[in-house]
Amino acid sequence: MDNTTFNDRLEGIGLSKIAYMFWIVLVYVAAIAIQIYENATVHDIVLLTLFSAIHFFLYYLSVSLQLSKKQSWFYIILQISLLFLSSFFLHTRIPILLVGILPMLIAQSITIFNSWKKVLIAFIAIYAVYCNAIWLNYGSSELPIFILVFFFNLTLVVFYSVMYNKQVNARIRMAYFLQDLERVHQRVEELTLANERQRMARDLHDTLAQGLAGIIMQLEAVDSHMQNGNTERSHEIIQHSMAQARETLRKSRTVIDDLRSVPVEKNSFNKQVLEQLEVFKQETRINVELLEQPIVNIPYLVRENCLYIISECLANIKKHANAEKVRMEMKIINSEIVIKISDNGIGFKKKSIGNHTGRYGLIGLLERAHLIGGEIQINTDVGIGTEITLQVPIKGVAYGSI
Repeated sequence: MDNTTFNDRLEGIGLSKIAYMFWIVLVYVAAIAIQIYENATVHDIVLLTLFSAIHFFLYYLSVSLQLSKKQSWFYIILQISLLFLSSFFLHTRIPILLVGILPMLIAQSITIFNSWKKVLIAFIAIYAVYCNAIWLNYGSSELPIFILVFFFNLTLVVFYSVMYNKQVNARIRMAYFLQDLERVHQRVEELTLANERQRMARDLHDTLAQGLAGIIMQLEAVDSHMQNGNTERSHEIIQHSMAQARETLRKSRTVIDDLRSVPVEKNSFNKQVLEQLEVFKQETRINVELLEQPIVNIPYLVRENCLYIISECLANIKKHANAEKVRMEMKIINSEIVIKISDNGIGFKKKSIGNHTGRYGLIGLLERAHLIGGEIQINTDVGIGTEITLQVPIKGVAYGSI
């Protein structure tokens, strides 16, 4: 039990310090009133004050020093002994300290030990001391009435103690829940920031990096054609480069807009795919075959990542595949969007995925598929081309018109 919990328990009776101290003062005032009524001597009043002050001081120490379990047992035994002795020194018709304070010790033991076995042991000890003190000082004939008074006070005090302890425990649990909530909130913020950084990295790769890489390749081709005096082809490639630069700029602005707000676009998935394929054919002059089913009602996050995956696949074909033909299929099978892109290029070894520093394209495909709960299968080998299949389980997707 940590210090916070221990302090909270000691402050209940389920002991609240204020409530317990008020009770001690109340018992003391009642005892003084009884002694004055019985014409007690100044000596008796001084002894009563001394016993009450010692009890008050011991209780204050028990709260302030945060006693251990063993020290708590010593404290209970010391308090019981003190009250037992007081019954012999304070000769009144009503043993007010025994009747008033011993039930409070039982209630305090509930808070301190928080174990019914230990509380039962404390109760038996306190009850035995109480009965012996009454029997020795007042005789067995008075014992039944004082036992009834004892249990009446005990019922009231224990009821208050249990109810107050429940409130204290509820407050402790609430404090723990709030601390856990703060830790979880902080962790969510950290994960959100990490995910956002990964998303920005993917977006930058799929827009600026790909666009600039394509422009560089085209400028290198222009340089080669210029050296060979083929100005007409060079001019044509430059025109394509300018168009690609504008498209890259447009995509970059789209990414920036997406970071600021999420636009809502409906029924545009097939159209956007066709636009990507048209740009790809113009840049590469590779024959593209498209088999599609019109797909509508795609959530924004799924549509965005599917488009980026298609764009990355086409970019990889353009840069690495040396292909002459590309085939693309889009369809829905068993509530899954299935997108398959294949080429007849040179292929590569699957073991090389992720092993080349600075090439994040294929890793990005896997990340984006995982982000939307999908899977990517890559079938390839050197000399046989490459086939990439994306499967995304999704609800609410339907066939429709473009």
